[in-house]
Amino acid sequence: MRIFIPFVALLKIARRLSKAPEFRGLVALEAALIIVGAVFYMNVEHWSLLDSVYFCVVTLATVGYGDLTPTTDTGKLFAIPYIILGVAMLGVFIQIAGRTALEELEELTQKRLEREQTKREKEAEKK
Repeated sequence: MRIFIPFVALLKIARRLSKAPEFRGLVALEAALIIVGAVFYMNVEHWSLLDSVYFCVVTLATVGYGDLTPTTDTGKLFAIPYIILGVAMLGVFIQIAGRTALEELEELTQKRLEREQTKREKEAEKK
């Protein structure tokens, strides 16, 4: 049962993230960036929709498998700011997720401390 604890914590963080306006805005920007990139690569590199979206996701996630690469000069020139923007957005996402996780941890710690304080007070009353 203890194996599920990290997943429960991740779900709580994801739920909290989904309520944050800056996170929702970031997701919308990321989706727009993927769509723009996919349309661009479909037209310039003549890739399929799936290959274009796959390349954009792999590139923006900084995975970079290398199985698809732009072959035209235009595609390569587009990739440069596309990658820089994507990495910057990934950094913002990590910052938001980290802050949200820290807030969740602080709240859990505060609740635990309050429960312990209440328990100590009840034990003191019994004596």
